[in-house]
Amino acid sequence: MKTIMVGLAVIIFSVSAQASTYTEKRDLDIKAKGIQVMDISCGAGELVVEGNEQADIIVEAEIEIKGLSDKKAQQFIQDKVELSLTRKGATVYLKSEINGSIWRLKDARVNLVVTLPSNLNLKVEDGSGSIRLRQMDGNVDIIDGSGSIEAGDIKGNLNIVDGSGGIDVRNIHNDVNIKDGSGSISTDRIGGNLRVKDGSGSIEISRVEGSVLVGDGSGSIDIQNVRKDVTIESAGSGSCSISGVKGRVVRRD
Repeated sequence: MKTIMVGLAVIIFSVSAQASTYTEKRDLDIKAKGIQVMDISCGAGELVVEGNEQADIIVEAEIEIKGLSDKKAQQFIQDKVELSLTRKGATVYLKSEINGSIWRLKDARVNLVVTLPSNLNLKVEDGSGSIRLRQMDGNVDIIDGSGSIEAGDIKGNLNIVDGSGGIDVRNIHNDVNIKDGSGSISTDRIGGNLRVKDGSGSIEISRVEGSVLVGDGSGSIDIQNVRKDVTIESAGSGSCSISGVKGRVVRRD
């Protein structure tokens, strides 16, 4: 297999004196011809992914360092920040990582905006920070440590494994599977089946074309307008409201 690493096209430096924040921007891109999967691995920072009809994969990265002088921040980025966009076979890998320990009085993060062809399958493994993604035609798999997740307008299947943070999922054409440690979950307009396993936090489900299966440790459950069956494996503590179900309602708790 051939591995191709893409250089950094643009590097921009800026400093906010008021917030004592050093910012460095980097742009990366790679041709998407022959690519089937986009694999993103990132640490602290926000992640935005948007599909479109373009032929390239484009990454806009913003590195933020707080609490250090410009010179020390630049050295920290050089020594500790890994940012790469590579291709191996039919997969493109985006890696954003801050290596080593974070010094006291300093905060470091890498915010990413990724635009890519919407027909790709997407895999995301994220440490912390919010995730927002939309307009994907392929399957989407997310493993997240902490931070909110917003996903919408996805034609493939959506799988989410999340440690903590709110999850908002809307307009998914196929099946959705969510496993969450803590945080609220809200879903609307699901074209396939929906499966939710939640440790704690409220669950709101509406307009599901397939069946729904819910297992909840604690927190309220509100389910509305499901075309097929609803199965509650466990409701834990908290209220449980179910309405507008055309199939069977089964409670095993």
